[in-house]
Amino acid sequence: MTTVVITGVAEGLGRTVAAMFARQGARVFGCDVDDGALTSLATDLPEVIAKRADVSDPADVDAFFRMIGQHTDAVDVLVNNVGIAGPRAPLEEVTLAEWQQSLQTNLTGAFLCIRQVLSGMKTRHHGSIINVSTGSVRTLPPCRSPYVVSKGALESLTRTLAREVGPFGVRCNAIQPGMMDNARLMRVLTRVAQQSGKTLQDVEAEQLQFVSTRSKVQMSEVAAMVLFLASDAARNITGQIIGVDGGIEWEA
Repeated sequence: MTTVVITGVAEGLGRTVAAMFARQGARVFGCDVDDGALTSLATDLPEVIAKRADVSDPADVDAFFRMIGQHTDAVDVLVNNVGIAGPRAPLEEVTLAEWQQSLQTNLTGAFLCIRQVLSGMKTRHHGSIINVSTGSVRTLPPCRSPYVVSKGALESLTRTLAREVGPFGVRCNAIQPGMMDNARLMRVLTRVAQQSGKTLQDVEAEQLQFVSTRSKVQMSEVAAMVLFLASDAARNITGQIIGVDGGIEWEA
């Protein structure tokens, strides 16, 4: 049985990925910081073993993986899905605390989780690490420096780790979702609509003009790429940054 660990598991993309792995018969562990979403997850996907943990806190990460260790001694797949949006402000207005929080959560959190599973994967000569980045690393929206920099660094970690652990049979890839049809996108579009005085529908249509397929990305599409990268069919795919974004060219 494949053992999968997913951070940010309780809602959105993380929950979708967990559900798809569970349907394939995988043993799924996850963590999140949203207590309400974790309660809902336990009701909807009771087969997923989840714990409250903040990946930016090394003590929380240690406790989370100790819990996993009580159930299994091997992790086959790690999905670093956690990502906070960070501040939306010109760089000179970003506080040091905001900058550090973005890096600690989006980059260091992945590092802490990878460090927990890597030795076992190398020993077994088997493992897949999948980091969730963002299409914003390419489109470079203004006033989003902490978010974009943290995710860009995550992609660099992906590439360097892939080279380092490839000889041990371990793979590492990253996915760049684009305009993903989820609650976060709805919050962003609503904010832009309120600021501009336009309707939500008009704002969405304007944003989709810069997506080649003119469509939002479904979470199930991104999750399907996660499952593919975790599978044996992708055994020779590593060090890659793969866009599941409809060909996004620009964003506000």
